[in-house]
Amino acid sequence: MRTIVRTLTFLTAALAGAATFAQDPQQGWLVNTLYQSGKINAVVAGVAVILAGLAVWLFIMDNRMRKLEQEQPRK
Repeated sequence: MRTIVRTLTFLTAALAGAATFAQDPQQGWLVNTLYQSGKINAVVAGVAVILAGLAVWLFIMDNRMRKLEQEQPRK
């Protein structure tokens, strides 16, 4: 089983690099619309705010769970 997992992992890693060479050299819609108009900065900022919010929320939930676990009597 371990050999199969290692083989599949190796094949996936080897073929992942080959897929990047098959791309067309033409610019896609993302470059044409977001980069040229300067809106890519707003998209990156929005994603960063969402990820930061999720990280803060997870941190707060972890602290709440830790407090609840400490308050619970042990058996």
